[in-house]
Amino acid sequence: MSHLSRIGAVTAALLVCCWAPATAGAVQAVTLHTSFSPDKLGASTTVGFSFTITNASGGLPSPLTGLSLHLPAGINYVATTLGLSICQPAALLAKGLAGCSPNSRLGFGSALVEVPFGTGSGHEIPEIQALMGPPHNGNIVVLFYANGQEPVYAQIVFQGELVAGSNALGGDLNAAIPLIPSVTNGPPVSILNVESTIGPSHLTYYKHVHGKKVAFHPRGVSVPLRCPRGGFPFSANFSFLDGTSTAAATVVPCPPQRRR
Repeated sequence: MSHLSRIGAVTAALLVCCWAPATAGAVQAVTLHTSFSPDKLGASTTVGFSFTITNASGGLPSPLTGLSLHLPAGINYVATTLGLSICQPAALLAKGLAGCSPNSRLGFGSALVEVPFGTGSGHEIPEIQALMGPPHNGNIVVLFYANGQEPVYAQIVFQGELVAGSNALGGDLNAAIPLIPSVTNGPPVSILNVESTIGPSHLTYYKHVHGKKVAFHPRGVSVPLRCPRGGFPFSANFSFLDGTSTAAATVVPCPPQRRR
């Protein structure tokens, strides 16, 4: 990961020098959406989150360089069985998903990006995988693997560190986003939209029972037994290559109460 970080730092420095004037003064606007599935108090759930970035002045938004997602108090990820295996960043970068155990997978998603010389329609990176990485300072580390093929060719691994909150967990997932070159030595792409999940939905783990390989579904993070007035608040801070930053917030509404 240190080798990848050095590459990212050098790439970022070069691109800032060469291409920052093109995005100077841009003002980004971000919308954030989150969800629970199933949407049930006290249940093991899959957390879905997505965000859309636009340039309020028109044109492409500046490339995203950092993200901090703030989780509601009471979200419990201690009892989860997600991430029973650790995925090493070097193995993931070298071999893709084949380099890591299925038991390290945490979720998946996709992204929509645009190249600076594109047509304005956006290009999808159809595969974004979230996996359990080596812990850092006792904190959970989520590895994000983006696999773009056409027209943006990029296999990128970056990490987010989950810093626990002080109020019955919750906390922040902080990630530095590497720049994705549009072409070799070219300007970075702009991220328009990202959708991802963290949780057991569509994940299959394996264990050995009496010498046989048995499939099972892991337990996700737990939703609190009580919903705060107004719902479960999520918020996020975003930083961009042009030096600007912005924040966005959303709420997962309280689930409907069951009739007795």
